[in-house]
Amino acid sequence: MLVEIEKVRQVPGEDYRRWFVDENTDLIVWYDASGDRITGFQLCYDKKSVQRCLTWQRSESDRKSIMSADGRYSRKRVIRLFDPISLKLPEDLSTLVRSVLAGEIQDG
Repeated sequence: MLVEIEKVRQVPGEDYRRWFVDENTDLIVWYDASGDRITGFQLCYDKKSVQRCLTWQRSESDRKSIMSADGRYSRKRVIRLFDPISLKLPEDLSTLVRSVLAGEIQDG
């Protein structure tokens, strides 16, 4: 189950960051200055073997899809990994991440 790390270091010049972890997954989420709008996320999974990361960011036109380091990933597998560990995440966050992973939305 993903749990939030308290007091995450914030990087000057970047959006506000929250970090959620479990033994095999990291989810880093960036929010705008108001803290209300998610501006991007990075989901890193399979930490115990060959770690993979998926990144999604809003663009100025709000039309930027998810990116993988090697350009390929299994949507079904990542959703299958994400769903059970996301149960304690804020609902708006888990809904957005799942929708982006499923390819249902690109712009959040």
